[in-house]
Amino acid sequence: MKNDAPIHYSRQYVHKRCKKLAEEGLVKHLGNGVYIITEDGEAYLDGKLDTQNWVRVDENGNESVGGTSEKQEG
Repeated sequence: MKNDAPIHYSRQYVHKRCKKLAEEGLVKHLGNGVYIITEDGEAYLDGKLDTQNWVRVDENGNESVGGTSEKQEG
């Protein structure tokens, strides 16, 4: 993210937010401050992940066939 555009937040703030996204399964922490987006993260950005129920949805907001997220409620 830092290479794409200037970020006007501290490294600690960005790390805290990325850590929360990782806990939700939207990014994966690779170590040394490096994160990659997951399939669920891509689906969320595309508007195809219902984060209330953690299921994939189509463009009409209907649950996708066989498209459930790996996120499990605890």
